[in-house]
Amino acid sequence: MPHVDYIGSDSKPWPSATELTNLLPQPWLWSWYKSSVRKSGWRGWQKCKAQSNRGMKIGSLVHSMLEAYITKVPAVPYDQKYGADRIADALYDKVNPLIETWISIEPHLKSEELKIHGTADAIVKLKEYPGLRVLDWKTAANKSETHAIQLACYSICWNEINPDKVNTGVIARVDKKSKKLTVHLDVYDNLEQYRPIVKALRTVWEYSQEKAD
Repeated sequence: MPHVDYIGSDSKPWPSATELTNLLPQPWLWSWYKSSVRKSGWRGWQKCKAQSNRGMKIGSLVHSMLEAYITKVPAVPYDQKYGADRIADALYDKVNPLIETWISIEPHLKSEELKIHGTADAIVKLKEYPGLRVLDWKTAANKSETHAIQLACYSICWNEINPDKVNTGVIARVDKKSKKLTVHLDVYDNLEQYRPIVKALRTVWEYSQEKAD
């Protein structure tokens, strides 16, 4: 989902889960940029930006297709250039057979306590596991330290207003550049343990906003 500016009940902007996770160090990203700049200078930087923008476009299209599959509404036109249809098919074909119930699709969630918000890809009930889980789609080859924190943001927001709690999350990820498009399911238990990190990131975000002003 694209970033959504959100004004909370206190009439102030609240950060999204993505804004908070973007505050975390991402050494692999800067290593990629630095390597490209060393090789090609400014053109290397531009190349990285172009690839990042292309990746975001693919991710947005894949998310739209998956939402259409799940809700059984007419899908957006396939973009054969990016291969987004194959990526969405791979993710859906891996995950859907495991689902007992799609509880909520792309719910926009918020926490009055922490003053954060975010749009989860889905809240689901799996066939062979008790309880609810928060699910997030990724077109990424590798795990990231940010994934658990992002899921924790969603679970905190969901649990604040729903009696059926979520404390486990699943990242369904596929490397969009690979030929086989193998889908990996990364399970993160006890999401509540990340609450102190979410609170700390919220404080850092607020500080950064004050410095920007």
